Amino acid sequence: MKAISLFVLLTTLLCAQQQELTVVHWNDLHSQNLPYQVKSRNRATNTDTTFMVGGSATLASYLKKHSASPNTLVLNCGDDFQGSPISAITKGRSQMELMAMLRPHAMQLGNHEFDYGRETLSSYFSAAPFPILSANIVDKRTNKTYGAPYVIKTINGIAIAVIGIMSPELMTLSLPDNVKELEIKDPAATVNGLIPELKNQKVDMIVALSHMGVEEDSLLALQCPDLDLIIGGHSHTPLFRPKKVNGIIIAQAGSRGRWLGKLALTVDVAKDTILSSNGELIECRTADIAPDSAVAAKVAQLESLAAAELSEVIGELKSDWKRDSRGESNIGNWIADQLRIHAKADIGVQNSGGIRKELLAGPIAVRDLWEISPFGNTLVTFTVTGATLRSMVQHQLTINDDFCQVSGMKIVYRTVNGSRLLHNLKVNNQLVKDDAVYTIATNNYVAAQAKKYFGLDLAPEKVQQFTITDREVLIQGVRKQKMVQSVIEGRIKETEE
Repeated sequence: MKAISLFVLLTTLLCAQQQELTVVHWNDLHSQNLPYQVKSRNRATNTDTTFMVGGSATLASYLKKHSASPNTLVLNCGDDFQGSPISAITKGRSQMELMAMLRPHAMQLGNHEFDYGRETLSSYFSAAPFPILSANIVDKRTNKTYGAPYVIKTINGIAIAVIGIMSPELMTLSLPDNVKELEIKDPAATVNGLIPELKNQKVDMIVALSHMGVEEDSLLALQCPDLDLIIGGHSHTPLFRPKKVNGIIIAQAGSRGRWLGKLALTVDVAKDTILSSNGELIECRTADIAPDSAVAAKVAQLESLAAAELSEVIGELKSDWKRDSRGESNIGNWIADQLRIHAKADIGVQNSGGIRKELLAGPIAVRDLWEISPFGNTLVTFTVTGATLRSMVQHQLTINDDFCQVSGMKIVYRTVNGSRLLHNLKVNNQLVKDDAVYTIATNNYVAAQAKKYFGLDLAPEKVQQFTITDREVLIQGVRKQKMVQSVIEGRIKETEE
């Protein structure tokens, strides 16, 4: 009997040390408050199927379904702002109101939360019914973190520290005025600097809530061995099965509310260790769940602010618009053409990262152009010599993740030892002359970040500002063309010589 009692006691103690935890997470919603259509290819039949996913009310229902257990931690990895007309019209207020209904346990700021300026963003902090984090953004005005550095939540007996971490590239991801007097600290140094403080508070798990991207999260895992889990965003990566780097679990759930991430964990609270994990992405198909009625009503109220104007159909797209951040795309060609034509410039340039949505062939509504170009950046021009243009293009050829789309210009490069080198360059079908002067049309964000995109120190006084936004240029372009057909033309290609 004593042996049985000892066995029961040991089993009870072991079970008490092992606690279950579910982590539910989403990222990069980009104010996709309405459901949208996606296309999926069946490889067996080689046919396409289209269906509807996402929307805030759909996401709310999936959240409710998969976080029903009290043993659930709910996390948002940022970039809820920017992407839809209503976010721009309300300067992000729409998203804060909706997130107040979804109520994550914590939210990490994304770079697009700063798109309406740091003052506008901080004005929402006090009303948010959840902590807004970012440990490595320092406000130079106060010498304190902009947002809370971390939050500790106790769920099912597990003390969990959640540290917020922003991409160190914030200053080049935003207009300078939107992030003025802020400073970004090194992510790994920030996390490692907080570890002793968190261990003194006897936490069982340390989670980085990151808005840096999967590659940067993997590097963070190598540099911060005391982390248990990294829940990420920014790179829009659907990790259908979480990664594990340096023993640390890394998860991310795509973007625009198509997927909800879910992790089932068993935690040893005595050893502060994750014993087992099982992660998945749940596709938020509208056909499989009833939308949350309260959130749906809120979305409808917000959308009513500009519904009639946004629903107007102004043209027809003859072939799918598809993006490519590493080379030429048909949607990029069309956008760059419109900027060049409107400004009467020699060259049009559009950063690929500024093209926020693809579009299937069919009707083009005003809303589509708002969602493709949501930022409200203004049209600008500046002039350069041919020699400077060559240098700019060569710099562009070194960029892998946000290559610019071009108009009026043909770039031919060759690859030498893995590097792309400019072979020849034409403007208006003529080889560029070093002493000639060329006018470039682009948006004010690209001009403000000319060092990043072109390796060019471009003084503000050298930039001519237009009063029209790039989005208005695109809307005018569709209205004029009516039938829009854009294709890949070989504007950027590797030489066959």
